[in-house]
Amino acid sequence: MINALVVGHAVSSHCHPSLKGRKMLLCQPLGASGEANGAPIVAIDIFGAGLHSKVFVSTDGLGARHLVHDDKSPIRNFIQGIID
Repeated sequence: MINALVVGHAVSSHCHPSLKGRKMLLCQPLGASGEANGAPIVAIDIFGAGLHSKVFVSTDGLGARHLVHDDKSPIRNFIQGIID
């Protein structure tokens, strides 16, 4: 699990069928003291996180594929919760 900050959203004109209608957000991983740590990642959102929300991102690909109900989906990351 990664602490991250939502810095944008991802839009695709062509995508895997399992991702149609899914909200994909660009999340910047954060270090222990809140600084940017590494490259941003794309994660699907089921909680309605908004821009500048702090979130927990799971990198469990099996869990992400379970959320989209497709064992062959290319998705790997999903937002597991919003941090207050």
